[in-house]
This record gives sequence, C-alpha cells and structure tokens, in this order.
Amino acid sequence: MAVNTQQSIFAELADFLVTQPTLEALAAYKVSPGIQQHIDDLLERNREEGLSAQERLELEKILAVLQTMDLARAKAQLRLAGK
Repeated sequence: MAVNTQQSIFAELADFLVTQPTLEALAAYKVSPGIQQHIDDLLERNREEGLSAQERLELEKILAVLQTMDLARAKAQLRLAGK
C-alpha cells in the first residue's frame, strides 16, 4: 500500500506539472481528497499509536513532496502579488 500511495502522489504531481499550470493554478494547487485522506490517516495513527518503519518512511517522503509544493505555491502567490 505504501508504494501505491507514493506512486499516486508522484503521478498526481507529475500530471499536474505537465499541464504547464498558470501561476494561479499553481498557487491554488491541492492534493486530491484521496491522497489528503491517506495523509491525515497516517498523521492521526502516528499521534495515537505510532507507525511502522515503512509507514514512517512513506509519511516522510509524502511530507517532503508536499513541502516542496507548498514552497512553489508560496512563490507563485508572491509573484501574483507582484512581490
């Protein structure tokens, strides 16, 4: 399951990026509800009972990708604001 989710988030981002999104689209980007639900589930399980080593690695990879997208979104928002 971990590999499928990781492939899904990478595939989802790749599909988005190959559309050559506008700054507006980039600034508004959010992961799909299914991916977001999986992330939320992992975070909740991590808080409540802990994750296996494989699940923790999966979560770290997903969060690293999301941090990169957050940075891109913020830069797009700054450009749109003329800064």
